[in-house]
Amino acid sequence: MRIVLFALLLPLAAEAATVGGLRLGSAASESSCAITRPAVRFTADSEQAFVQFVARGVRAGDRLRIEWVTPGGAVSSSVPYDTLPTTANLCFLSALPIGGFEPATQPGNWTVRVVLNDAVVQQSRFEVQGSATNLAARVVQVTDKELVIDATGATSDTSINIARYSPSGGWQYIAPLLAEHQEGNRITAPIPKLEAAEYLVILRNPDGSQSPPSRFVVSTGGGYAMPILANEHWRISQRPYGSYSHWGRSIHAYDIAPIDARFVTAMRGGIVSAHDLGFGQTPNLRIFGNYITIQHDDGEFSHYAHLKTGTFRVRSGQRVDAGEVLAEVGTSGYSFGRHVHVHVTKSASISSQSIPFRFEEKSAVLTKAITPGRPQVAKAPPARPRWSGEVGFSEWWTRILAVPRGAKALEVKLGWEDRGADFDLYVVSPSGQTYRPESEAVRIETPEPGPWRVSVQAVRGAGNSLSFWVEPSTR
Repeated sequence: MRIVLFALLLPLAAEAATVGGLRLGSAASESSCAITRPAVRFTADSEQAFVQFVARGVRAGDRLRIEWVTPGGAVSSSVPYDTLPTTANLCFLSALPIGGFEPATQPGNWTVRVVLNDAVVQQSRFEVQGSATNLAARVVQVTDKELVIDATGATSDTSINIARYSPSGGWQYIAPLLAEHQEGNRITAPIPKLEAAEYLVILRNPDGSQSPPSRFVVSTGGGYAMPILANEHWRISQRPYGSYSHWGRSIHAYDIAPIDARFVTAMRGGIVSAHDLGFGQTPNLRIFGNYITIQHDDGEFSHYAHLKTGTFRVRSGQRVDAGEVLAEVGTSGYSFGRHVHVHVTKSASISSQSIPFRFEEKSAVLTKAITPGRPQVAKAPPARPRWSGEVGFSEWWTRILAVPRGAKALEVKLGWEDRGADFDLYVVSPSGQTYRPESEAVRIETPEPGPWRVSVQAVRGAGNSLSFWVEPSTR
């Protein structure tokens, strides 16, 4: 009798992606995706903390998330990557802003962790150094002639210091200020002419104690239109100081992703320099891909990156007007999903340091879609909002919301009436998961029961009483 054996060939399961050890530092090279100044201790006026690591065996469909966790265990910032390509090795570099942001007010041992397909695969601790002090500064208003702050714990011997960030040398003190007028905690001081950049205000007492830094930005004088057509719909996918990639030279950039859109337009008029370099997506090469630069009459330059090759509608040397179509949105260069990256500089190179700028037609209440081309009117708040609040620029407001067991959905809406203001919304679950919607509303299905943290930060506006409302609801 002859026995015939049949081999049943089963497909081998693909090996799961792995993540190498985390490297922390205070400076990094974006082009080489490397930490250039290792560090695990930071001060309250440090610009940022960086983390770098390599994921191996990445497959399309893998989900990776970088979480920055406070000393109390809450997730301060969450950076999700939900559209990863299949690749053998993929380097990640993320930043946590410190000076003038939440970490400066929460000294202690922080944690950065990597979550791959819903499992924590790597984590590392670092320290934000600081000491308890009753000295605090809050920027109320900045004009071209004076700075107004609320100074808690200040005396007649307290000095007021302004620092400016220099990419080559970190924060550099540029001017000690003398109080011109003081009424209670409110101090007014004359300031020198400040260029468009980011600044910190730090109070110092003769005994060496100092306040956590309070951040403010001086925007460029020219207003810029949104780089989109009036009949197309987009959303802001990353703002200035974004932990994905908006640090260093791109710290004041915006990423704007299409919802049902195709074309990128000029934010202001000027002379074009077109760079269709034939790039597709380059997940292992951190470059801007195909891009266009426009030189404006006041000497500023606007840049439009990750454009689709072969779709340029303009050529180098051509003069364009604001709103004129430049090219189609793409995902060329270092990009995970279609979007246009825009920033403004003082020099022609797209790789030069970005400066703060403002959009002329940005709605006071961002919705899912941004539709320019007609006057934007802020939505009126509900007749009886459950919560209302007031904060100064860059300050935080937080409330705790109890979510009952068995709730089917949690909704949180944020709104305001001041067209010159802008706010960010953060909703944090009892287990520390952070939800940061790009619109000013979030809906969470089957929310975890327990105490949720709802936080709002003012990211644009003048004055110490920027008003907003928050409407939470459970169903």
